[in-house]
Amino acid sequence: MLPADELAKKLPELSKMSHAELAELPGVSANRAHQLLAGALVADAVMDIFELDALEICPWALREGVILERLDQISILG
Repeated sequence: MLPADELAKKLPELSKMSHAELAELPGVSANRAHQLLAGALVADAVMDIFELDALEICPWALREGVILERLDQISILG
């Protein structure tokens, strides 16, 4: 889980980190490190807009999540 208050505290730190430092964070690959700050800012804004206390972190990408969600809907209907 990613609590909104913890993310808000980390944003200033993330904004000062180099690409290499970001790539060393757990779960961050070197080829995605350049997207980390932008993703964190989007997550922060989404949690603020929708008044969410936390987001659930998943190792899957959005595309896989959409596919899995659709498969769940099909199995419920079928």
